[in-house]
Amino acid sequence: MGFYIKRLGLINKDGKEQLLLRNPADYKGGFWLTYLKDGVVHTISSTESDSIRLISEKADSGRLHVVLDHSPNEGRDPILRLDIEVWSYNAPILLMRHKTTNLSDTHIEDLKLYSIMDFDVGGPTSYKDDIGRYDLDSAIMFACDETPLCVAMTSRLKPDAWEIGSPVKLRIDGENRDLQKNLENGPKDIATALQWNLGDYSSMDTKSVDIVLTAATNLDEVKALIPKAWEQFDKKIQ
Repeated sequence: MGFYIKRLGLINKDGKEQLLLRNPADYKGGFWLTYLKDGVVHTISSTESDSIRLISEKADSGRLHVVLDHSPNEGRDPILRLDIEVWSYNAPILLMRHKTTNLSDTHIEDLKLYSIMDFDVGGPTSYKDDIGRYDLDSAIMFACDETPLCVAMTSRLKPDAWEIGSPVKLRIDGENRDLQKNLENGPKDIATALQWNLGDYSSMDTKSVDIVLTAATNLDEVKALIPKAWEQFDKKIQ
């Protein structure tokens, strides 16, 4: 049992959906983690079912709260808890909190969290003209096209790395644990990713990353929504 955002759209003034994100079922978008335990690199993808078990799921008034436990060895006690909250209601804003807790009795080392989004801005007829850009000063990832539509993704804990690349080439595994830090790509079919180096966890240590997504019809509007998104975050997610 995994967790990822499969589809995200914006309803325009005519009541029609404008597609922003469509993570294909065979492409592992969403949250990823890598970490070291007893000298071995482990990888968790958001769509896998082998090492992740659903503990609880609650949906209420535009809010979803999912708790997952992870064990790298089938049948063994879980060593990581993944606590994910997502909120969106009547606004082109998506709020996310990803919390990780070390459930084991020993250290987990060098944990890295990633958020991969395959932004098909404008939908199936328009995704090949998407342009992705990461702004170093504001630490915001943008994806826009000529529909016109624009999406922004940023976090309260500043990302340590980022990448804008082809959905089939952007990959994370034991040998590729760091994103490439390129600042722009497109126009083409792109996926975007952010990375946070959360470091070592003692037993029962918990760390979290807060993320907001905003959408609008141009770059200025999507930027202007970000302060409002953080204001909503503080009200809605405790």
